[in-house]
Amino acid sequence: MISSTVQHLDDDEALKRSTVLERVSEGIVALDTDLRYTYVNDRAEQILDADRTQLIGQHVWDAFPESRGTAAENALDAAMATQERQSFERFDPGLDQWFEVRVYPDKSGLSLYFTDITDRKTSEQELAQKNRQLSALVENTAQAVYLKDRAGRYQFVNEAAADLVGLTPEEAVGKRAEDLFDAESAAEIRRVDEQILADGNAESYEATRFIDGEKHVFLENRYPHRDEDGTIVGIVGISREITERKRREKTLEGSRQRLKSLFEDLPDSVVVHDAEGNILDVNEQTVDELGYTYRELLSMNVADFEVGLSQEELRETWTTMEVGDRAKKSGRHRRKDGSSFPIEVWVDKTEIGGEKRFIALTRDVTEQLQREQTLKALSEEYHALLENAEDAIFFVDVEEEEAGMEFRFERLNPYHEAATGLDSESVRGKTPREVLGPNLGAELEANYHRCVEAGEPISYQEELDMPAGTQIWQTKLAPVIVDDAVTRIVGIARDVTDQVHREEELRRKNERLDEFAGIVAHDLRNPLNVAQMRTTLSVEDPAYEELHREKVHQALDRMEDIISDTLVLARRGNEAESLEPVSVMEIAEQCWDMVETDGASLDVNDERTIEADPDRLRHVFENLFRNAVEHSEGDVTVRVGRADDSTLYVEDDGPGVSPERREKAFEPGETSREEGTGFGLSIVKRIAEAHGWTVRLTDADNGGARFEFTGVKIIS
Repeated sequence: MISSTVQHLDDDEALKRSTVLERVSEGIVALDTDLRYTYVNDRAEQILDADRTQLIGQHVWDAFPESRGTAAENALDAAMATQERQSFERFDPGLDQWFEVRVYPDKSGLSLYFTDITDRKTSEQELAQKNRQLSALVENTAQAVYLKDRAGRYQFVNEAAADLVGLTPEEAVGKRAEDLFDAESAAEIRRVDEQILADGNAESYEATRFIDGEKHVFLENRYPHRDEDGTIVGIVGISREITERKRREKTLEGSRQRLKSLFEDLPDSVVVHDAEGNILDVNEQTVDELGYTYRELLSMNVADFEVGLSQEELRETWTTMEVGDRAKKSGRHRRKDGSSFPIEVWVDKTEIGGEKRFIALTRDVTEQLQREQTLKALSEEYHALLENAEDAIFFVDVEEEEAGMEFRFERLNPYHEAATGLDSESVRGKTPREVLGPNLGAELEANYHRCVEAGEPISYQEELDMPAGTQIWQTKLAPVIVDDAVTRIVGIARDVTDQVHREEELRRKNERLDEFAGIVAHDLRNPLNVAQMRTTLSVEDPAYEELHREKVHQALDRMEDIISDTLVLARRGNEAESLEPVSVMEIAEQCWDMVETDGASLDVNDERTIEADPDRLRHVFENLFRNAVEHSEGDVTVRVGRADDSTLYVEDDGPGVSPERREKAFEPGETSREEGTGFGLSIVKRIAEAHGWTVRLTDADNGGARFEFTGVKIIS
């Protein structure tokens, strides 16, 4: 088949072009209309791993029966049937390389070109992996992530950002800050955006926003968004993608003679030149790429369109090469209109008709560089998000082992490291059990199993004992799925320890408020009723006005006592603000002087110093002293002393407290006296607990009441 084409060329021309086809980096094969091999170049022989002398004349499916029923058979059949160009991709395990095979039909049969696309496939796989990770991270992070153009219109918002303003991501796209926030917030957002667009610097600051009338505070991190030329085209924001397109080669038009089509229709530019750089021949792709006519190029030197390299510098490169050598370099070519484009060129030194010649195969790598720049930009955005996120982000590799799935930590972001005390270097490649122990590790692995089995994000709250302390986390796990299998888990966790503790404290305070409200409502009702009744009687029965007035004063005094004790219990009953050394004897005697003791007496037989809040301790002693005197009608002896190295007691020789009342004695409002408020012992218990003490009511040796405080720190 190839000989019939060569007949249309003179001998020199055929020899020259046959030599070129043998030296090109692509594999080239020609089949006749019966699909029998008529031509196989050296590179194709390597790719097919077959002796071309045995292939010539052999039917393609006899030579490679294993390719029947594959994309190769479909492409060849379609090309013959439609007389239109076809293509398919093929992986060569022997060479560990990917090839794109392009099939061109004409009246004499088929031409097949094998182009090495291994680098492109690797780049695509890496970019796809990065895209999957970034998409999983951005879509599932609890932080608001968005992208705006220079006019302030939102081009992208994730679920978290859209939720803040009560919209879906689709509804938020195209809106401006003025559509979503109050006028003051929108003006501040625009001011910062304009500053970033002007100076190109990132901004991080705390901002207050009012959304639907509610106040929100955000830590705003905003960065300039640049295109591949470095021009700022918008703003990337984080508050608490780039689709790769394949470039399709132009459809080759018409049909040419077999040998000429093999040379002319190569997708790369081919230039044949001598040792001085004078151009001897070019293919059609060179004409298309550079914009010169074929005749113009034959009168030119390679140096005329090489950017930044003189003829002398090029000649130095060529003189170091021997026949059979191949050199690769990168550079730029200048078109006839003055524009330039990046290229990769492979130069082969060979002999054509006894003359030493150079064959330069040049490829426009504009698209490849754009992909690399896109990948770099994506990596930078990915890195910026990880480094600046104020949630703990971690990556866990999922490996399928014989014993089942195995999970190994791959990376932690800086916030995760700071919050937990772990670091990427020490945990990388280790299982959760190896890092956090068998119990906690098993809990984490159970959650990872749930995520893998669900095949979608899951959320949960967990309490973990980390090196940095016990923490409560709100965690979201998102699976990264490749070829229908979960290969990695992206975890995003927020430390909600303080929030949970605040909620618990608020619950306790609300319970106390309910308690106090109930007590006050109940205990104030009786003296209030007495005061109201006596006031009415004093008007109706003037003869007893003085008696009624006295009862009213007593009722009001009773109400004042209840209110005073309630306020002490509500405001400061649980506090021990300032711990300091306190003399038991001195503070007991001071408190005794503050109580109406009548004929009662105090006996302090302990001169020890303890650690306590003196102000709160006075409330303890005064309440216990007043309680002893009032229950004994003044004739009582109160003793203060130390039972052991951590127990302090206060006891009296009064009537004591019956066993059935001891359990309720410390409850608010509980009293055995009509004029008592019922808060004295409740205050005593709350203050003891604030010090870390435990108080217990029991019998004194002489039958009175004895209060024991255990856990007291005795200093001297």
